Amino acid sequence: MIELRDRKVHVVGASGIEGADLLLYLVGHLGLSGVVAHDFTAAPDAFRESFLKANTAGGPETQEARLAQLLSMPIDLRLGSRYLDGIDEADLIFASQNWFNYPPNLPALPEAQQAGAQLVGILDLALQLFPGTRIGVTGSNGKSTTCALTRHLLEATTPSGVSILSAGNDRGSQVPLVTLAQADPSAVAVWEVSNRHLRDRTVACDVATLTNLSANHIEDHGSFEDYVAAKTRLVTSAGPDGHAILCGSDPYSRALLPQVRATGATLWQFDCPPTNSSTEGFVWFEGENVWLQYPGGEPTRVPGASGLPLWGIHNRKNLLAALATVAAAQVGPLDGDLQLERFEGLPERLDTVAEDNGVVWIDDIQATTAPAAAAGIEAVGRRREGIVLLVGGEDKAMDYGGMADATEAHVCHVLCLPGSGTEAFLAALNGRVPVEHTTDLETMLIRARELAPAGGAVLLSPGCAFFRRDHVGSGPPFPVRVRQLLGSDTGERE
Repeated sequence: MIELRDRKVHVVGASGIEGADLLLYLVGHLGLSGVVAHDFTAAPDAFRESFLKANTAGGPETQEARLAQLLSMPIDLRLGSRYLDGIDEADLIFASQNWFNYPPNLPALPEAQQAGAQLVGILDLALQLFPGTRIGVTGSNGKSTTCALTRHLLEATTPSGVSILSAGNDRGSQVPLVTLAQADPSAVAVWEVSNRHLRDRTVACDVATLTNLSANHIEDHGSFEDYVAAKTRLVTSAGPDGHAILCGSDPYSRALLPQVRATGATLWQFDCPPTNSSTEGFVWFEGENVWLQYPGGEPTRVPGASGLPLWGIHNRKNLLAALATVAAAQVGPLDGDLQLERFEGLPERLDTVAEDNGVVWIDDIQATTAPAAAAGIEAVGRRREGIVLLVGGEDKAMDYGGMADATEAHVCHVLCLPGSGTEAFLAALNGRVPVEHTTDLETMLIRARELAPAGGAVLLSPGCAFFRRDHVGSGPPFPVRVRQLLGSDTGERE
């Protein structure tokens, strides 16, 4: 429980999306006095620039209004050289989910904790404030698409007047804390919960979904075992009155079933036909049909679950995860038109951005793990013959074997940009497919156009971290560069 009154409250990262919303709620809405805010920026102009870069939701007018409100409030703002001054006196510290990756926060924040300060984040407060049904989705891959599908299904099935809210890692569509706090108890909120949210704390939701587990973000946790322990905290925190949803076809998730059962939560498995347990729920495919069995119930076909326009087996699993999540939330029936043919998917996830002379160009830049890239390669390879694969970036101690196997099966050429992840992938590939090294993204795209066969595809699916940071940078995004190359810079998604 987070007690706000009569405590020395400090907010770390005041110009960031989490810090700014916390301040607007704590001081602007609740009227707390004496709140101290810290930020790296050294001067007001730099603070403004940092705020506008991070807080993108709502457009320029909303940004300016929120910034003006923030700067007008009675906050003790400590910038630059005064960063973290007095943090040792704090009773309650709000910090971003990534606070431990910023050297200036170390060792000050852990030492403040050891001295008795409570260290929490915006998600902890949001879950406490929201009076409705709280859904949390985490996993190594697929959580963003599963969240989007969950929201879509909720909107298609819930009664008129029920508010559906989304929050999580998408900075362009954050829900303000004041909106969450003032929501009706009938409302439903879907949170995308990252590994960093779970690194050192419990996140308790009414419905907790774990999409899958694979080696990822080891740099944040120290080992795969600690990473799994972090992800596990979501599905073991729902408690006897909650629901926990896991992938029955994922071996790492299956290994957690006894631990989750021990919590007393109602257990659901997706991508898995029913076992002998009548107290658990199941959602699975039989051919092209989706079947659902509620805990204690009989299998029934979900009539509206066909027609998902997304590529790939992994997206079929994402759909099953979302269906289980919505069934567990018990907000509305799943026996009507789910309107899945209207679901467009998310940008930068197997997103077709152009077609030229029979070659499709696909933006999958969000595939920053080897398993995600492997799934993308398999999905495209089932529809197009001859893929030119674009990869590059840094390693996160991942197993590239599956990505290499998918590449051998479906890819005719690999074009690489530098990085430790590139080298780890190429070591796993071991010369099974022709490889060329390029020095920059423009050269890579020109060469991809030359190599792509008619009826094939150019697929950007990095399989590594930091491709955007290291190889796109502040320049035009991948779709714009592609259209410029092809002479069709419309500025719109296709």
